[in-house]
Amino acid sequence: MKIFDSFRSALQSIIVNKLRSALTMLGVIIGVASVIAMVAVGNGASIQVQQQVLSLGSNLVTVTAGNQNSDTGLRGAGVQSMNLTLDDMTAIQAQLGPTIGAVEAEQSAGRWQVTAAGQNWNSNIVGVTTGYPQVRDWGLATGDFFTDDDVRVYAQVAVLGSTTAANLFGDGVDPTGQTIQLRQVFGGGGGAGGAQRARIVNFKVVGMLDAKGTTFGFSRDDQILVPTTTAQRVLTGRTNSVNTIIVKAASSDEMANTTADVTDVLLQRHKISDPASADFTVTNQNDTLAALNQVTGTFTILLAAIGGISLLVGGIGIMNIMLVSVNERTREIGIRKAVGARRRDILTQFLIEAIGLTGIGGILGILLGWGITVVVKQIPAAANIPIAITAGTVAIAVGVSVAIGVVFGLYPAMRAARLHPIQALRYE
Repeated sequence: MKIFDSFRSALQSIIVNKLRSALTMLGVIIGVASVIAMVAVGNGASIQVQQQVLSLGSNLVTVTAGNQNSDTGLRGAGVQSMNLTLDDMTAIQAQLGPTIGAVEAEQSAGRWQVTAAGQNWNSNIVGVTTGYPQVRDWGLATGDFFTDDDVRVYAQVAVLGSTTAANLFGDGVDPTGQTIQLRQVFGGGGGAGGAQRARIVNFKVVGMLDAKGTTFGFSRDDQILVPTTTAQRVLTGRTNSVNTIIVKAASSDEMANTTADVTDVLLQRHKISDPASADFTVTNQNDTLAALNQVTGTFTILLAAIGGISLLVGGIGIMNIMLVSVNERTREIGIRKAVGARRRDILTQFLIEAIGLTGIGGILGILLGWGITVVVKQIPAAANIPIAITAGTVAIAVGVSVAIGVVFGLYPAMRAARLHPIQALRYE
């Protein structure tokens, strides 16, 4: 019996029993579609997380105050958390300058009420140094960033985020050259001396940042950047201290070396011999991405496992139908063996039929899975999630479905092949 005849016989059996074949394939179709759709969503979530992290800037090594790896959890608290200074940033820049891309320091000044052009807004004020645009890969829509001279003389100049500028001056209006007023109210306790007092500081707008959107649910366009020294002396009173120092490594491959170099520079400056006793924490973006990818990878595997259960159920259904098919075609099997068909021929015929059912079901499942992802993209809450169907996912889904056809079709095929021709011919 030629292999072509086996294919033709298997195809005829599928076509003759259209409804039964369709119902048999349904489990495989649903299983493959669920695997495709769920893994696509998981891959999309992983891509979105990477995009969110990289939107903060690429190849970043971040130094934060306090030892976050301490078992006691006390090094990051109180006064000890204010142990990074602008001098630390300057030392890193001086010693590692040729081997790094850029470096900057940040000092949060909290939220302030902002007034300009008759409008009021509440925005976050962050003190930064001149390396901010290079480190964060963030250009300006209008105007210029402040200079080293502005940082040196505590200049009251500001660069606005696009959302802040739009709420103060209107959409499409260039705020460069305008004056904004920062206002912070404090006091107001009980008693005669409890009257509220307002602190008012004027800043000149020198530029506006390009729109960046949100990162992990927080708008990056609703902020005002001022020189770090101005934030320290004029807004917070925390002279010289900074919250974080961010170094841009020359490349992704150099991040581990840059992390080690930054750690060595700060240990030497802070006169600490044991790295475990460091009063700062250095992390790099590769480690952060690896940790997040591990989480999203586990999430994707979980989703794929859920879809895999549907494939398993579909495989059991195929085995059930193939056993029924063997019983129904017992006399046919006996006739074939009586006229010379070998056990191998019967085995091949029924295996091809099982693989055909799962193969066709797998292809239809891919189309259904793709359709599900298209529908999901129409949901407003998921519109910004990149849903990625990869060739690897499709190949694995189809491969698994065909493998299920082989595994679950093997026993019925072997049972058919082992039938004795005389007993098969006498079967009613």
